[in-house]
Amino acid sequence: MKTCPTCHYDSPDDAEFCMRCGAYFPKQEAQPAPVQVPKADTEESMEQGFREISEDDFAGAVSKWSEAVKGGLEVSDETYGRMLSECVGAIMRSVSKPGTQSRAGVADLAVLLDDRDLITDILAGLDERALHLGFQRELMNTANEYMFLSIEAFSVYTGLDDLLGICDEAVRVFTGMSERVESLEPVESKYDPKTFLLNYTQFFQILGGRIRDAMGKVDAETLEFLSDHWAEQSGSKFSDLIMGASNMNAQLIAAGWLSAKVASKARDMQIDSFITLYLAPGMKRDQPSE
Repeated sequence: MKTCPTCHYDSPDDAEFCMRCGAYFPKQEAQPAPVQVPKADTEESMEQGFREISEDDFAGAVSKWSEAVKGGLEVSDETYGRMLSECVGAIMRSVSKPGTQSRAGVADLAVLLDDRDLITDILAGLDERALHLGFQRELMNTANEYMFLSIEAFSVYTGLDDLLGICDEAVRVFTGMSERVESLEPVESKYDPKTFLLNYTQFFQILGGRIRDAMGKVDAETLEFLSDHWAEQSGSKFSDLIMGASNMNAQLIAAGWLSAKVASKARDMQIDSFITLYLAPGMKRDQPSE
């Protein structure tokens, strides 16, 4: 963890700014420029990624693909289509298996493929595949994957309009899932599947509402400035705050009245922290210089 020199709050090691007050941590010494990788090696890394994901090593595949892109390999439409299809396929294979499969690095790969929409394209693929599932367990596991990737999008997209669109789409997807889950083969679970999905719907309704309110507080020029500002802060991890808020919201399913009140407050504080941090550079920009 990094300790903020201003307010002494602990933030993740990879954070570039304090998760409480927004102060930036001192810059580390610049790393030497990466050595250019021969084209043949980058092409091999790309193909190795496809071999990894065919063996359901999602994280390993993403690592190899990222290595290829960093090495300068241009990803064609055909190659991107293969990557997208394999990502969706690997995730859907995993939803019928016990345990959680790591998605480590997918947000970083999405940033590297800045002319593509990898995460939202994967989300669309999951939504389409989920329509053909016949078991509640598989649908719930797919919802978990959709939730995770939607939150990861907060590390990739920097415009509030884009993030609001992701929230609104998540509400649509989870509402559709909750409407049809009872028609699927049931599952033994301590949580009612419909309640489980409605919890996800509620979270993105609340998050989307806060984002919409934030957009109403600033003008279009400031929103554009903020989007550009955060796009330059490659280390910003707003997904950490959103994941924390999501975890608090998930506790509401089994919480009693008092515990639910505490969890709701903690959820709202995390979301408010995201909004405050996001808007802070715009507020400072609008202040008159002395």
